[in-house]
This record gives sequence, structure tokens and C-alpha cells, in this order.
Amino acid sequence: MDLTRQSETAVLAASALALEQWAQRVGRAGMAAMHALPALHAAVDQHVAHIRAVVADSRGRVHPATLAAYADGVADTVSARGWTARETTWERPSWPSVHLLAVCVLAEACMN
Repeated sequence: MDLTRQSETAVLAASALALEQWAQRVGRAGMAAMHALPALHAAVDQHVAHIRAVVADSRGRVHPATLAAYADGVADTVSARGWTARETTWERPSWPSVHLLAVCVLAEACMN
């Protein structure tokens, strides 16, 4: 295995780990809530479309590394303003919670 292939493998593994951590923080509970709350599902769908437009490559594919970096950037910004994943109430979620849930929905799609 050459260095380039090793680097790609490492980046993919790190991305998968970061996205799994987001799934644990907001994704699993949020996806379960989406089934019971149609308004949440609709809001997440809108965020998914926005995120896909921002991070997809020229062929419309979403790469896990790009998505993980995007999620971390959003989280850094909103955390600096006081947001935490623990504050999530899915009946009335904050914008960051919905947005990061949308990241998790996209991650599930691009990782499978």
C-alpha cells in the first residue's frame, strides 16, 4: 500500500469516526424523533438539501470527509455561541440541532 492510499484510508476512518460521534450525539435520537414528528422531518429534509448543495462534489456525491469537516465547522461555530448537543428537545429543536441532525441523515446515506 502506498502512502497516498494509506492517507486516503486514514482520512476515511477518521471521517467515519467523527460522523459516528455525531450520530451518537444527535443523530440516533433525532432520527427516531423524525418518525413521530412530521414537522421535524420536513425541517431536516430542507437542511439536507442545503447541506448537499454546499458539500457535494461536481457529480453530486457527498464525501464523508467533507461532511465530517462541515459538521465540525458548524459545531465549532454554534458551540462558541452556547449551543450544546445536550440541549436538544426534538419537539422544539434549535437550528443547530436540526442542521447537525441533517448532517447525520446525509452521513447515513453516504456511508451505506
